[in-house]
Amino acid sequence: MSAHKAYPGSCHCGDVKYQIRLKFPPIMERGGESIRIYKCNCTTCQKMGYFHCRPINPAEDFILTSPATIEELGDYRTFSKKQGWYFCKKCGVRIVGLGGDWERAELDVEHWAGAKEEADPGKLQQVWKTKATTITTKENGKDETKPFHYLSVNAVTLEPGEDIDLKKWHENGWIFYVENLDKKNGTQLRVSEPFKGGMY
Repeated sequence: MSAHKAYPGSCHCGDVKYQIRLKFPPIMERGGESIRIYKCNCTTCQKMGYFHCRPINPAEDFILTSPATIEELGDYRTFSKKQGWYFCKKCGVRIVGLGGDWERAELDVEHWAGAKEEADPGKLQQVWKTKATTITTKENGKDETKPFHYLSVNAVTLEPGEDIDLKKWHENGWIFYVENLDKKNGTQLRVSEPFKGGMY
């Protein structure tokens, strides 16, 4: 198993840049502490052509290094509006889905990415990280407030490399296909093939 490693990603024009820490290979059993790679057949994911890649710890394993402000990103919200599907306003590429809040941070990106052992105060730069928000849902007829933190990058925006080989991910059986269109039996997962309406 590889170590936690930082991988860069960007939109097509390069205006939006990020880094995400991932650990390969993913654990394919439910409940294991692992990155998650999947394709969902819901109408939102299908219409956007979204290929999910989720880190183990969204608060610590993702940084947005460009643009300078979140307002420079497009933000599309569906249904409950609790998740933003962020995209580059210049080239239109969808980058990241976030259910949570953005927060400004100063850090040495090379140190964060594991390229050097100690942070250099002279190399601190402004980045955006994410943090949990709170949501209220109905449970057994009562309002329940709980923390909510969802983060998924669009895997097609990761820069290709040794570990970032989407064909290899398929060949290795690392991609879950998710049933979220017909929820009569709840959310279902499998690795063999997409559910109805889903994409390979």
